[in-house]
Amino acid sequence: MKLIRLARYTVLGLTLVCALAAWAADPHNPTQAPSATGTFQIYVGFFNAQQVNIYKPGGNGPIGALLDGLTNITGGIAVDKQQNVYVTTSSGWVVTYPPAGLVPSSRYQFPDQHQPPLTAGITVDQAGTLYASLFGDNGIVAEYPAGDTTQAAFILHPPPPNAALAVAVDGQNNLYVEYSTAIPFPQPAYIEKCLPQSDQCTDLGVQLGAGGFNLAVDSQGNVIACDELAGQIDVFPSNGGQPRVISQGLTGCGYFALDSSQRYLVVGNEAFSGGPTSISIFNYATGELLQSITAGVPQNDFISGLALGVSPTAVP
Repeated sequence: MKLIRLARYTVLGLTLVCALAAWAADPHNPTQAPSATGTFQIYVGFFNAQQVNIYKPGGNGPIGALLDGLTNITGGIAVDKQQNVYVTTSSGWVVTYPPAGLVPSSRYQFPDQHQPPLTAGITVDQAGTLYASLFGDNGIVAEYPAGDTTQAAFILHPPPPNAALAVAVDGQNNLYVEYSTAIPFPQPAYIEKCLPQSDQCTDLGVQLGAGGFNLAVDSQGNVIACDELAGQIDVFPSNGGQPRVISQGLTGCGYFALDSSQRYLVVGNEAFSGGPTSISIFNYATGELLQSITAGVPQNDFISGLALGVSPTAVP
């Protein structure tokens, strides 16, 4: 198992990918199911299956899948405000799907960057700008405005010799970059905050034992990151400092996402060295584990990418 994972690090130049899982809940725990059941859906990339399965809280297996235009899923997944879905596939391309669509609407092939691009963590801001961590081009973060898949509007270089692993954008379009030398695993990771389209960056003064491939910022400015070595989610104050830790039942956290209501944190739960896997749903405020998804998904696959979207059946 570990050798397979290290080989996949080589494919991405950095990415560790997690084993796959689906839903299971404790019927004896009446607080297990989130009260927001049905208001968001979970996109999970499968490396070997070459697809993205779609789940909903409390469900019994996938409610759909994205297949067309995909090969091995090797990096991040993101969902924008309009519910377009962005999936990183093994060529390093990012394939996009329209809301509820099964056929790609566009592809980011990064022709203006180093080839192959080896794309890691990605995110999309409110205006539709794609921010991609490109490990294969000196570890940069490249920003592509909505509708432009060929020419980056801005490129940010993390402190050398580091490479970007994950990115996030806050409500003021400040860019947060998680970076590390990444190989060989584990290597410490760090986070900096940069002004919009600027190389004026401030180090948050935090260190992770090893980085993950998602990063998030909540509405209070807290920075959410995975310490993959410790197998825990760290929630840092906006200017750094000691984190609040979410770790109940976690063995790994390479991919995670915060839902739009900021009530739930969903984590791909698998240790770097392998073992039992699940997708864990937490109460974000308290860190309480609410659900563990473990049924209906082959255990010999790897989670690679996780994002949340709004369920079409959500009630306002």
